[in-house]
Amino acid sequence: MRLSTAATVAACCATAHAFTNTSPFVLFSTERLDSPLSDELHANSSVLKAAGDFLSSCPTQRYLLVSQPNLNIQHLGSSSAAPKLQAALSSRKVQGRMTISEMSGVADIQKLESAIRESCQAAGKTPSVDTLNLEPIPAGGRFQDIVESLRESDEDLGLVLQQYDAAGDFTVIYTAGAHTEKAHEEYEAEFKDTTHQELKRRNGNVQRQKQERDTRPLFEKYQFFTPGIFMVLVALLLLFSILGVGIAALGSLQVPYGAFDKEMGPAAQKKQQ
Repeated sequence: MRLSTAATVAACCATAHAFTNTSPFVLFSTERLDSPLSDELHANSSVLKAAGDFLSSCPTQRYLLVSQPNLNIQHLGSSSAAPKLQAALSSRKVQGRMTISEMSGVADIQKLESAIRESCQAAGKTPSVDTLNLEPIPAGGRFQDIVESLRESDEDLGLVLQQYDAAGDFTVIYTAGAHTEKAHEEYEAEFKDTTHQELKRRNGNVQRQKQERDTRPLFEKYQFFTPGIFMVLVALLLLFSILGVGIAALGSLQVPYGAFDKEMGPAAQKKQQ
């Protein structure tokens, strides 16, 4: 039965909140698939068993295994984040779909690839199995940056899905892979390295300054006669000049000793007259 894009997205987003240790598991194929699992939280073993039962008959000739670390169901729930994937899910050519919103743990892509090859070899078929490792979704940061990363990954996935759709029958498995905090760890490492380099650079400058010796003459290194000191010296020179003139004037006064004698004073002269 054909599912519309809205119904497919609704099936992927049935769970309101995604746990940190869970990841979505999406399987769609051009062959009919009757999934025994409902779209809810399931254990890793039950999901892989249901997928293995479908893949055991080697239903198609081409297989694409897509892994994107840090993926959760909230990322796929955004209508603008993965339009290419949603278009592929709602394609008329797709006859079977199994969408698990939350699967505990992660799916090992290499084990799935080995299981597909073994099943097809047992059926006498030579399958074409490709793996596509998309860029990890940023573990933190702004929501707009996460959506932009999802769009870029969706464009890469869309190009591959177009080739598969034109080639004939196919089966696609899209899951999260291993969770990683790579972006956060790289940021911390870069911050620590930058700080260490900055401290090292400053220490090097201090050491170089200590080792360098200034051999310039004394009057070139220091300014002894500043404008303020020069003005003070001029003022002192004027004051001392005035003081010297005053002392010289006082010293030039000549008063005879007889002026202080009573007999030779003015009173004695009046008496004599």
